Amino acid sequence: MGPTPPQPPPPHTEDTRVTQLPLPGGAEEYVRDSIHASLGLPVSDRSLRLKLLASEDQRHRLQDHVFSLEEDLRAAQRRIDVLKAEAAMNATGLRRCVEEKEAMAAAYADLSDKSSKECRLYERDLERAMESCDDLARENDDLRARLNQNADLAALMAQVQELQKEKEILKMNLDTAEAEVVTLSEDNRALDEEIKRLLGLLEKERQRRSERKKSASTSTKNKRKSSSLRAGSPAGRALDFGCADSSRHPLSPLPHNSPDYRAHKK
Repeated sequence: MGPTPPQPPPPHTEDTRVTQLPLPGGAEEYVRDSIHASLGLPVSDRSLRLKLLASEDQRHRLQDHVFSLEEDLRAAQRRIDVLKAEAAMNATGLRRCVEEKEAMAAAYADLSDKSSKECRLYERDLERAMESCDDLARENDDLRARLNQNADLAALMAQVQELQKEKEILKMNLDTAEAEVVTLSEDNRALDEEIKRLLGLLEKERQRRSERKKSASTSTKNKRKSSSLRAGSPAGRALDFGCADSSRHPLSPLPHNSPDYRAHKK
């Protein structure tokens, strides 16, 4: 069935006349195209092109808006990620601060306990020291009373002087003994050198004996050398300690009435 021809407009009468109001440019075309579409009439190419351009423009606007929204979404996601990272860092720092505060509190409690224990120990030691001081003060008073009551103070002074003399004699003997120790050290050093030399000679003698076993032709020569070495070896010479002994001074004798002399005599 083909399109129906347009009907002529009804005659205008006084009853059917309506005041026509002016419409916007686009609205009039939209109303006309809607009427044509409802009646099955073909729509003009110009209207289709305009609608296509309008839809393309709307699509571009919507696409730009979508892109803008996506960019805003990505920026918001980045801000959220940054805020999450900052929150995680803040939480880690806060956790560390809490752990450090807990560790400091535990260390402070330990130090407080140790300080309390040490203070108690110091107080106990102080009490013991005060008691010891009191005991020493009483002993000092007793000794002072005994010294005041002692009538043999002069005898004690004489004994002190004798002890001073014995001290001087012992000091002299100690100096003499130290000098003798130095002399003996030098003698020991000389003995060590002599022993080293003798050991070297003994090693040479052993080497000569081994050579003597290997070569029978040189046995007579080695015997003469060994005999000459024995004759000139310092092993046969005795060390002369008489000079060292003659240079030593005898120790000073102790007084007969000294405590050391009496102890030595017993």
